[in-house]
Amino acid sequence: MKLTEIILFGGTAEGRELAGFLGKNNINSIVSVVSSYGGSLVSDYPSLKVRTGILPEEDMRQLFKTEMPDLIIDATHPYAASISSTIKTVSTDMSIDTISIYREGSSSEGYICFDSLDEMISYLNTRGKGKTIYSTLGAKASDGLSKIHDYEKRVFTRILPLEKSLHMAIEAGLSPGNITCMQGPFSEELNEAMFRHTGAEILLTKDSGKAGGFPEKVKAAEKLGMEVLILRRPETNPGITVEEAEDLILKRVRDK
Repeated sequence: MKLTEIILFGGTAEGRELAGFLGKNNINSIVSVVSSYGGSLVSDYPSLKVRTGILPEEDMRQLFKTEMPDLIIDATHPYAASISSTIKTVSTDMSIDTISIYREGSSSEGYICFDSLDEMISYLNTRGKGKTIYSTLGAKASDGLSKIHDYEKRVFTRILPLEKSLHMAIEAGLSPGNITCMQGPFSEELNEAMFRHTGAEILLTKDSGKAGGFPEKVKAAEKLGMEVLILRRPETNPGITVEEAEDLILKRVRDK
């Protein structure tokens, strides 16, 4: 017996937008997010069920087997390559249709880009000595940031307001006074105020696109004369936009 029509992965802005679309169209769906905080941001509809927590491959297989969805939607973060790979593997093995949501990137022209965090840290330890650094790479980058010379004094980081994220940053040795826990995206003005307050000279960022507040972030940094370092996105298969996904979903519903 089919319990669920669609399983949607993603606590992203795109994921929340699609969850609202599914709810408004009364499509029985499960929205899978990592944290309870991410779950609290999903709109409340009778046709939506929200599950929270990391989903290992075997648990994912069991979920798909139990729910028997018609469609899997991967709306995870562009940098969440591991979970996207697992979704693709499991859905392919079980012959379930899958679509990935594409988040348009931003131009990196004029900025210094790196393929890995290790490369970025190496650059900072040779070319960025003594400069104050503001990281918006997220809590998972904390261990890498702790490899920067004098990181306790000159590295500031902005992470999600989650207990797990704060624990990761503190466990890595980052100074509690240099940690900001806030949910973005942020305006150019707020970014500028944060950068100015810390005296930051270098911004570390992902290419999170318009949905992730990338333009506002780099504009604020440029206004203050900061150097901008970008961690490139992992190589992934191209996906479709939220609007294209909504059209596809409605067509599938009509054709059933």
